[in-house]
Amino acid sequence: MTTTEFDHHSGAYARDWREINSTLRGKCPVAHTEAHGGFWVLSKYADIAEVARDDETFSSYQELPDGSRTGATIPAGPLRQVPIEMDPPEFFDYRKLLNGRFSPASVKRWEPYLRDVTTFCIDNFVESGQADLVSALASPVPAILTLELLGLPTTGWRTVSDVTHALVHTLPGSPEHDAAMAGIMGILGQVNETIAARRAEPKDDLISELVHAEVNGEKMTDARLIEIITLVIFGGVDTTGSLIGSALEWLHHNPAERDRLRADPALIPTATEEFLRYFSPVPGLARTTTKECTVGGQALAAGERVFLSWSSANYDEEVFDRPDDVVLDRHPNRHQSFGLGIHRCLGSNVARLEFRVVLEEVLRRLPDYVVDTAHAQPYPTIAVVNGWISLPVTFTPGARLGSNFAL
Repeated sequence: MTTTEFDHHSGAYARDWREINSTLRGKCPVAHTEAHGGFWVLSKYADIAEVARDDETFSSYQELPDGSRTGATIPAGPLRQVPIEMDPPEFFDYRKLLNGRFSPASVKRWEPYLRDVTTFCIDNFVESGQADLVSALASPVPAILTLELLGLPTTGWRTVSDVTHALVHTLPGSPEHDAAMAGIMGILGQVNETIAARRAEPKDDLISELVHAEVNGEKMTDARLIEIITLVIFGGVDTTGSLIGSALEWLHHNPAERDRLRADPALIPTATEEFLRYFSPVPGLARTTTKECTVGGQALAAGERVFLSWSSANYDEEVFDRPDDVVLDRHPNRHQSFGLGIHRCLGSNVARLEFRVVLEEVLRRLPDYVVDTAHAQPYPTIAVVNGWISLPVTFTPGARLGSNFAL
């Protein structure tokens, strides 16, 4: 058995994840670490794809005899998230409840709203010539859309965003993480109130739809509704904002490529896929073996925890030419940033739209932004999401445009 000191929660991994992943791919693509109770790290594209598509052998959720559980993260998260932490056939009953709201056609209808929200956010700082592009743009836009889709007050976006960010970039068991958990409990209290209100008086929002939906002929419990809504919040609020921050920081350092996108906005969708590959906002997810099996020539026993490193797969030299370079027109680009198999990210269409709209507006209205790299702060731990705490910039002041959105 090949062992490693791999710890995706560590500061070292946050700083050097590309190098650490590269070493694992080259020397021990199926390696065992004792971190967080012990688990296997998969770093090759083909091995990860095989596991992600085998839901019979590799489970996304298990309840253990001692009362604990496994899930899609290592260690398991404080709250179960449905349906990503479900296996077939149960998984399909819940996934189909969400498919309609996240289909390409449904998501496309949100573009005018997103454009308005983005305009509103930029208007708030464009005259000043300076801003933190995380707190003023990359965080509010996804958070506001997520709350609007669910049917929660958009005025609460800052609280939801701050708490969600803190939960993913602080270490489990730390005081900061405990404080974020307390904040999540407060947010879920509001969700519970909204569930009760929509049960009595439905509206045209996702919470109303879920409250009145049936699974196998029965309405869902409040606890199950919370598990679904939690996933939508976590998935919607943090990941796209992290990708936006990473891409904007990279474009600052690569002005010729920024000018290229400004001159040819039609390239942005292809560039989006490359930024997804290169930055891998969600570095990986976990599975648990249900029986003895072999992956990449390594025998695994039943009950083993396995980490699928999307971020490593996205740099596999056997799949991607020049993987260490950003190639804005890379095609094909079969990155694993949205996962693979039945659990592939439900919100991928939303993420792509949010990213495109924000990037288009930044390139149009803040074309000469300069990042204050000395004060920009990346997440200190990237085990769950790889993003930015702050991204301060300066730019030539511009004029407010006005929008139909208001908080």
